[in-house]
Amino acid sequence: MAKKNQGLKWGLLGLCLIIIIAGIFIWRYGQTHFAPHTTINGQSVGRLTAKQATNKLAATSTKVTNRVYLNGKLLTTGKTQTLAPVTETQVRSALKTHHGLFSSKQNNAVNLSSSESAVSYRTNDLKAQVSKALTAYNKQATAAHPTYYYLKNGQIKTQASTKGTQVDVQQALNKYQKQIKQLKDVKITIAYKKPTQTQITSAKKVKQSLEQARKKTLVYHVGGKNYSLKGSDYVVNSTPGEKATVDLTALENKLTKINNSDSTQGKSLSVKLLNNGKTVTTNNTSESNYGWSLNVQSEAKMLANKFINSNVQSNAKVDMTNYSGQNISYNRSSAIGSTRVEINLTTLHEYIYVDGKLKANIPVMSGTLTGGNKTPTGLFHILYKQSPSTLTGKNDNGSNYSSKVNYWEPITEDGVGMHDSSWQPSKVYGNPEYRSTYHSHGCLNNPPSKMKTVWENTSTTEPVIIYE
Repeated sequence: MAKKNQGLKWGLLGLCLIIIIAGIFIWRYGQTHFAPHTTINGQSVGRLTAKQATNKLAATSTKVTNRVYLNGKLLTTGKTQTLAPVTETQVRSALKTHHGLFSSKQNNAVNLSSSESAVSYRTNDLKAQVSKALTAYNKQATAAHPTYYYLKNGQIKTQASTKGTQVDVQQALNKYQKQIKQLKDVKITIAYKKPTQTQITSAKKVKQSLEQARKKTLVYHVGGKNYSLKGSDYVVNSTPGEKATVDLTALENKLTKINNSDSTQGKSLSVKLLNNGKTVTTNNTSESNYGWSLNVQSEAKMLANKFINSNVQSNAKVDMTNYSGQNISYNRSSAIGSTRVEINLTTLHEYIYVDGKLKANIPVMSGTLTGGNKTPTGLFHILYKQSPSTLTGKNDNGSNYSSKVNYWEPITEDGVGMHDSSWQPSKVYGNPEYRSTYHSHGCLNNPPSKMKTVWENTSTTEPVIIYE
């Protein structure tokens, strides 16, 4: 029994001795060998001794080509750099902080002093080069997009989504940054960009805007009439992924037809005079300025925006906005109302009407019927009213004149209007035989005692009919 116990003791002692020796060997191994996954200047030296690592580094190339790959394809190439040979002393110094049986918790990429310039180049110059290359790559790559919607011949169509080949530049640079100290070709592997939620939401909103614009109807009010403009006639085609676009040519054609049929500017109009019941044809001279005419192109753009604007509801009433001349009658089916001024150049009489009632019958003096001082005939309107005013211009002999008046109501842009004329003899008013001697420069001279009545019974934009 004693012999058995003694044998067991020796066995246990031997086992402990073996464990101690193994432990010393393992400890010694860990102290003299680099930890797994350790690299020096980009070369793997894991589980190698300082001597073995030095020999391996000496046998490998000392050149760094600085090629950068993106998802397996060459993105850009930097300048080739040559590293100085690594000494065993440098390797042993690195071993002190990177030895062990297991991977170190700290960074396992070791760069010895001979590689500092290479790392600096890859950190600064090459990184900037990679950033530019990534930007240039994205410009050529296909952008990812969600399902797009568009109009073709008035019908909503879809364009399938595209995965795309663009990358997130910052994410790619972050992956590049992690490989800088490895001093070997950089291989960036990164997923391609997908459509963002914002893009997906925007595409759906485009679909909604297309449907709304196509179904919308605008009630265009002009010339006392309502025109129904349907979006389906003008919102016909669009580019995939973009908002609805309006066929301006078709819309301009429609507006041109409306303009030709309803506008009043520059047209010969038959007007029944209130002072004698006769009918005269007016607007037969270029000076006539009463009425309106659509600015077709500008008006088409205005209406196009109404179709596209989601805040404008269907069946919304839209009044004319862009016009040439005066819009004083665009909202009336009849171009000339019963509040007006009628001037007979043959008899030299001026009639003032308010709502069809005669307020004044005033004898006047006009300009000549022909020549440079001619009073124009046609349909005009009172541009503005000014009291008092000073009228200036040139006489027939070229001298300048300056005449003060109490009331001034111009009806043409070049200065023809109605005003009092204190310099005229009373005998000339309403007397055509004095016209050759006492004619004005084209204006309608009113007796000073009567012009206040004209002023009080007329208003800006009021029509003025001048006829012979």
